[in-house]
Amino acid sequence: GNPKIPLATRDRVKQLADKMGYRPHPAVATLMAHIKAGRQPKARTKIAFVWIEPVAGGRETPFHRQSIAGARRRAQERGYLLEEFSLFEPGMTSLRLSQILRTRGINGIVFSGSERNTSFHLEMNWQWHCAAIIGNARCSPELHRAGHYHFMGMRRIMTELSARGYRRPVGILESIVNERASRTLEAAFFAYHPSPSKAHASLAKLPSTDPSPLARWLRQQRPDAIIVTKQHMIEPVRALLGPTQRDIGFAVISIEENVGRASGVDPGHERVAANAVDLVIDQLVQNELGVPANPKELLFDGHWIEGTSLRKPKSMIELPSAIHTPENLDRTTQSRGRAARR
Repeated sequence: GNPKIPLATRDRVKQLADKMGYRPHPAVATLMAHIKAGRQPKARTKIAFVWIEPVAGGRETPFHRQSIAGARRRAQERGYLLEEFSLFEPGMTSLRLSQILRTRGINGIVFSGSERNTSFHLEMNWQWHCAAIIGNARCSPELHRAGHYHFMGMRRIMTELSARGYRRPVGILESIVNERASRTLEAAFFAYHPSPSKAHASLAKLPSTDPSPLARWLRQQRPDAIIVTKQHMIEPVRALLGPTQRDIGFAVISIEENVGRASGVDPGHERVAANAVDLVIDQLVQNELGVPANPKELLFDGHWIEGTSLRKPKSMIELPSAIHTPENLDRTTQSRGRAARR
């Protein structure tokens, strides 16, 4: 204790603390010992970043590269170390990985997002761990997750198209992306289409990013704007339309690396991954291990990229109130209902 405080006062405070049932927290006591010694702790707590699908060193796609970068940066900002593991190492299973992490004293886990699947199962000794998932693929058991708010992303696109005078938008979606988002992309497209009676006929879903099967459909629709899932779909769609349709606008649902100056929504993969790290650290601080009784979803709206693939707005109009909220707003929902799964 502080030598300036009288012994009688210290004894009185200690007796009162004992009466109230106070017990020092071991982690806080350790930290205070280091602070008093005038140095930082030598070892920092580790968090595992676990790849749930095979990737080339975690750098296969912009989604994977940005996810690991965002997670690592956030862990460092909060004083933790991030160590990568993979469920696709030879002989590795989720149960074996659980034992490895337990042996190494790693309780917190961030699971990478998936670009190949809409759901996956993880069999681990959950009483040893706390975890969060990146992205919108469903997990069994249900864990905390951080993802992009796909409904609000599509809503933003439809609002921007309306502000720019587009009246015949069509959408071309990758089926797996729409399913992984619990069909909220198509829900927002239908809800905010300028011609509700034509909305369902104005949306096409494909098993891949190859738009060639849609040549006839596109000619029949005669769109003035086309919404695509990824930026690399723009030129193949333009080729189907022919040189006489160069004035058609394009909006991209998920702009990840905007090399061609496309207009659309940046889903913020780094921010989403950082949110997942925060969810894990919050559990570590509260010593909350195991499968959560009420899993949380922390959803990020993303932000608008003003590229050159759409014409400029004719004039500033009043947008729906939700659009006026900060674009980096995170939304947390406890509901596990279909409408809340973005």
